[in-house]
Amino acid sequence: GFYRAKLPAVISSITIAISLVILSVAIFAYYNFIGFSQNIKSEFVMQTFFEEDISIQDAKELYTKILFIDGIEEGEFISKETASKIFKEYFDENVEEMVGENPLPMGANYTITEKFRDLESARLIQSKIKQHDGIDDVLFERETIRQINNIIEIVLSISFFIGIFILWISIVLVSNTITLIIYSKQKSIEILQLLGATNSFIKFPFILEGIFQGLLGSILSIVIVYVLNSLQIYFLESIMSKHMIVPSMIIPCNIILGVLLGIIGSYRGLFNRF
Repeated sequence: GFYRAKLPAVISSITIAISLVILSVAIFAYYNFIGFSQNIKSEFVMQTFFEEDISIQDAKELYTKILFIDGIEEGEFISKETASKIFKEYFDENVEEMVGENPLPMGANYTITEKFRDLESARLIQSKIKQHDGIDDVLFERETIRQINNIIEIVLSISFFIGIFILWISIVLVSNTITLIIYSKQKSIEILQLLGATNSFIKFPFILEGIFQGLLGSILSIVIVYVLNSLQIYFLESIMSKHMIVPSMIIPCNIILGVLLGIIGSYRGLFNRF
């Protein structure tokens, strides 16, 4: 069949390879974007400000109680002196010299555990902290979390629709190739039918041809992905100084999806003929 319809068979295999490469790049980008967003979220802190009239002893006890809230990973107690130093770092001014005293409140910064780094969980932790007596206010990077979550949803949606579109094109091309092969073997098929051959017996070689096209496409896609991965290691990782995540599922997914595309395409090509 490949010999009789060489060009369509090669085109369908290349299309399968291109679709698998795009899906692999989408998976690679998704995993690395998730890792990058988690790194950003790991820098988020729940900024807690204690009431002005609270004593330092009560503030430390309150700080310790909040550490036991589910979702809090670790914390840093901020005394009035530490708050004054932070103010000086940010504004290059000494607050005590400006005002004559230190009006800054005591507080604490709490980091959130990884599984709680989403908007709803952060809000829940914020409300639990506010329930304690002696808390004046609790702040966190709400807008940043919302924007990161929105970007993740957009990336997923775009990758999904592009992947479905290209997979459908691959199936159509494989089925068209199988149809051309069937037309080229029309006389042989008619002779087999006259001799009493069943449809399953006649279909089986065409399904194998579809599988072969899928395997050829998946092998080609793995080679291309390997080359792209080598290029990103050489260029991106040297520039970003960050090790990129390469999901181990890419190679088996390429092989399985390639075979499935070949089978579905061949069945579609055979559907109208038998």
